[in-house]
Amino acid sequence: MNGKAEELKDTMYSWLVSEIRQAENNGIEVRIEGVHYSLGDVSKLKNVMENNYYMKSYTGNELGKIVQIDFERIISI
Repeated sequence: MNGKAEELKDTMYSWLVSEIRQAENNGIEVRIEGVHYSLGDVSKLKNVMENNYYMKSYTGNELGKIVQIDFERIISI
């Protein structure tokens, strides 16, 4: 992997860890490709992210409060 691609992966990894940290602090569940992740799982994220990019979406309850953040893999065509 070239330097620029590796830098982008490191940036995305930092972003996901930051998002998980903020979500946990607010009592919000985080799922990546449908699998629950917490700060205790961040060491696994580099393997999960290998050669993938992710898009974030939110799930709210009937009151409009965010209760879950989902990261889905972006598939390029």
